[in-house]
Amino acid sequence: MFIRKVSILSFFFQKNIPLLLMKTLGFNKEERLKSRKLIESLFFESKSITHYPFRLIYKILPESADFKYPAKVAISVSKKKFSRAVDRNEIKRKIREAYRKNKDGLYKNINCRNRNAYFLIVYVASEKPDSLKIENDIKLLISKFIEHLNSQEC
Repeated sequence: MFIRKVSILSFFFQKNIPLLLMKTLGFNKEERLKSRKLIESLFFESKSITHYPFRLIYKILPESADFKYPAKVAISVSKKKFSRAVDRNEIKRKIREAYRKNKDGLYKNINCRNRNAYFLIVYVASEKPDSLKIENDIKLLISKFIEHLNSQEC
């Protein structure tokens, strides 16, 4: 039996998927918000938008910030509401996947304004959701955030 090795690039070329789209669908290490100082500053000097079951806590920075990507994101699930780490990790994994699929419009909007942003997505509900519900709610949260950015003068 002969197994043909196919590189990732040839796969995308066969499916006629542009390379630019391929790069935007990832979720790199540089896109994750890991700095303790930045996360703490989110809780003290930031704004928030709520779309149940999520709360988006954000801060907009001038472009001079040293970010490789237009936005950095962290995801949080309450330990009080989900005592088992397995459940928290599963919810965070689903949220990360939904964000990864739907961040393109957000990046375009932030890039147009020559800004950088970092934000925290907090899951505030107490029931365990399914992937489809999370994805729909993340889409609505991102569109609500974009509308808020467009209505606000930075």
